[in-house]
Amino acid sequence: MKYFSRLYVPLMIIVFTFSGCEDTFETTLEINPPKHTDRLVVHAYGSTNGEDLKVHLTQSSGLLESLQNNLISKATVTLWKDQVQLAELEEVSFGSNYRFNYILPEGTIVYEKGATYRLEVEADGFEKAIGTATVPGDIPLLKQKFEEDGTSLESGDFNSEVEIEFQDPANEENFYEVGVTIYIENNSNPYFNEIYTETYDPAAQQGISYSNLIVNDLSFDGNIKNFPLVIRKFKEEEEDVDNMFVLWRVTSEDHYLFNKSARKHYDQDGNPFASPVQVFSNIENGIGIFSIMNEEYVKVSL
Repeated sequence: MKYFSRLYVPLMIIVFTFSGCEDTFETTLEINPPKHTDRLVVHAYGSTNGEDLKVHLTQSSGLLESLQNNLISKATVTLWKDQVQLAELEEVSFGSNYRFNYILPEGTIVYEKGATYRLEVEADGFEKAIGTATVPGDIPLLKQKFEEDGTSLESGDFNSEVEIEFQDPANEENFYEVGVTIYIENNSNPYFNEIYTETYDPAAQQGISYSNLIVNDLSFDGNIKNFPLVIRKFKEEEEDVDNMFVLWRVTSEDHYLFNKSARKHYDQDGNPFASPVQVFSNIENGIGIFSIMNEEYVKVSL
């Protein structure tokens, strides 16, 4: 009987514990999300290469809302420098081959290095959204060299590599975005085809685009930086490496922070155990990014 008594108590605890499991796991929590206020979502990218400006303009949605098409049409999108309006952007059709719905008319302006520009977006039913961006100065590449037999990464695949080198200016924060592209000489519509790019350099990480890497100069301020861009295996005798270019961008801190936080947000999407990520924004009365990049395509040496 003593043995039974010692066994009885733990058994009863187990029985009562699991008898309450059904109610426990069927508990429903009613959560009332905060009231959502529609805001303009602005993704605007300007470039000194071609002096363009492209804007993807949509609207935000609430936690429980599902918008099939949240593009904003008939908006007024203008570019300013100081108190002078430089241009009004044109609305274009948004399709599979065009990711933006407002563009700067061709030949409108020439961006000044070091100058600050303002983007204003007005649409019915929304507060006017405003973003500012300063054009970075020139930091040229000193070397861009292709190596057919490059570094093998953790995946075990043997890859090709493009090594770049540049002189980082001292005593200032600088930010970069870099990738590898192939120029496709289509007679009717030539274009640059971005290549998935990795690196084993700890100074860099992937931004929104898996094709490009973002870098800050925290670990090499004021020094000459050699930087490896690892790409899939290219064979000089079989592939068009003569048309390989480095996409080289000197960017703002805002551009870097937006890319870094957006990449982290996307990587954690669907993970119920991940902490929420606040994506960086420099749009007043809205959400998103306005960035003007000092950009060039530099032909790779073989």
